[in-house]
Amino acid sequence: MLGLKLPTDPRWVNIVEKNIDEILTDHAYCEQKAASTAISLIVSFPEYTELVEEM
Repeated sequence: MLGLKLPTDPRWVNIVEKNIDEILTDHAYCEQKAASTAISLIVSFPEYTELVEEM
């Protein structure tokens, strides 16, 4: 996994604590969109077997 290049601003934690439901909902949407895009790529380009297998 990639490491962060900069330290996380401690104020960010306070914002997250106050908005955790919104952040988790947004994250779930992003994960769903990424999965949907991956499936579309696999279906559209099955000839790229190495990429399809990695995905």
